Amino acid sequence: MNQLRTLVLDREDGPRARIRTGTVTAASPNSLTVDVAGTSIPASFLRGADIVEGDLVALLEQGGSWLALGAIAGVGPNELLNPSFEDGLTGWTVYQAAGVTAALVPGPTTLAVDGDFYLEVQTTDATATSIVYSNSFPVIAGQEYSVSAYTWGTYEPGVTPDADAELLGLWFANSTDLYPTTSSPDTVIASIANVPFRPPLSTLSGTVTAPVTGYMRVGLRSVLSPAGTLGYDLVVAREVT
Repeated sequence: MNQLRTLVLDREDGPRARIRTGTVTAASPNSLTVDVAGTSIPASFLRGADIVEGDLVALLEQGGSWLALGAIAGVGPNELLNPSFEDGLTGWTVYQAAGVTAALVPGPTTLAVDGDFYLEVQTTDATATSIVYSNSFPVIAGQEYSVSAYTWGTYEPGVTPDADAELLGLWFANSTDLYPTTSSPDTVIASIANVPFRPPLSTLSGTVTAPVTGYMRVGLRSVLSPAGTLGYDLVVAREVT
C-alpha cells in the first residue's frame, strides 16, 4: 500500500523546485551568499561541493529555500546577455531562411527552467529551420568555451516527437556582423534529433574552440513542423581556461 501511494504521489502536481543561476559573492565552510539577478541570496550547498567566491553556480529554489548544486563549467561570467529570456528577446536575433515562418514566443510560463520566461520556437510552415542567436563577444583563436542550453519538445496529442535542436558556435569578423555574414563555418557544439517531451529536460552541452580571432555568437537552430514546438532556456557560454 505504501509503495502504491508513493507511485500516486509521484504523478500528482504540486510545488516544484525551479533552477536559477547566480554568482557567489561570499563563501564560508557552512554557507554561501549568491547574487541572483542582482539580489543577494543565502544558500546552502551539498557536502563536498567545491564552490568558491566568484563561481557561477546552479541553484534549486523551493519555498524560499535555496540549494547550490555546484559550479557551472568554465571560468568567469556567462558571456551571454539575457541568457534565460527574462527580458524577452533582448540580446537575441532571429535568422530565418527564405519562406520560413517560425515564430518566437517568450513566456512567462511554469515551464521556464531559469526564472519566469523561456524561448519557444514554432512554425506554420511544413518544415521550418530557424536560428536564434546571441549577442557577440570577443574571442581569440584557440580559446575554448563551455556552452550549454536546456531544451524540450511540446507536441500535439498522438504526434511522435520529430523536432531537431542544435547548439551552434557562430564566428564573425566584426561585433556588428549578423548571420549569415560569418568568418568561418558554423560549429555544431551539440545536437538532439527528435527532441522528446518533458520531463525530463534535454540538455545541449559541449565545448568549442574558436577557429579564428574575432567574435562569437551562440546559436539555437531548430528544425520542426507545425505539430510541435521547441522550448529553450538558460543558455550559458563560459571560457574553459
